[in-house]
Amino acid sequence: MKRRAAVNKAIWTIVIGALSILFVLPLIWMLSASLKPNYEVFNYPIQWIPSTFLWQNYTSIWTDAHMPFGLLYLNSIKIALITIVGKLLISAAAAYAFSKMRFPGKSAMFLCFLGSMMIPAQVTVLPRFVLFKSLGIYNTHFSLILPALFDVSAIFLLRQFYVAIPSDLSESAVIDGAGHFRIWIQIIVPLTKAPMASLAVLALVSSWNDYFNPLIFLVSPQKYTVSLGIRNYAADIYVNQGLAASVSALAPILILYIFCQKYFVQSIASSGIKG
Repeated sequence: MKRRAAVNKAIWTIVIGALSILFVLPLIWMLSASLKPNYEVFNYPIQWIPSTFLWQNYTSIWTDAHMPFGLLYLNSIKIALITIVGKLLISAAAAYAFSKMRFPGKSAMFLCFLGSMMIPAQVTVLPRFVLFKSLGIYNTHFSLILPALFDVSAIFLLRQFYVAIPSDLSESAVIDGAGHFRIWIQIIVPLTKAPMASLAVLALVSSWNDYFNPLIFLVSPQKYTVSLGIRNYAADIYVNQGLAASVSALAPILILYIFCQKYFVQSIASSGIKG
């Protein structure tokens, strides 16, 4: 039985390993093509190792006089960091209110929040455009940051974790004289570090990869994000430089995944623990 189990495990390991290679192949091709001369990018059969490693494909996009990739990086990092901090604070506070506080109309309000998740984001583009124009924040990074601060999915996710925390903890703190703010900061938040870290990672990925909103609300090239910059490089005749920009944009997400994947595992594991 042990030998049979070992054989089955080996077979499944080989199968899953082969499937994982299929998923990684496009990334390997992108990395290889970003270092090739432009005329070799679409050669068939695929030449995985470039005949000439053109590192200037990367230096040219980072030092581009019209649209330096470093400026796009700074814009995206600025938007992502402000969005993450604001979304965590607002979502965690709202989740605490919906899970631990008592006030009239709480259930009805929460149902309205959940109902808003069914509204497609594209439907609100025109109202947001008119609103941002009237507020004077059109063609600024605030037009991307403000809508991202209020995320119903994030509130719902944290509320589910807060509900699973025993109420005895907060009730004991109330007996000791603690208010809602102190209970939230010193008791609830430390117990939900894993889901908040997962939410921060998801917020970063969503902000970093967002293409639709910057395309609508940003006009000046100096305010472009990484996603818009990749579009401009890819639209040029130099396909290899567009691929170099794609690899440069992908690097932070891969680094983030390597260091933060444990928080996803902890969130999934703890989501099955109730009471």
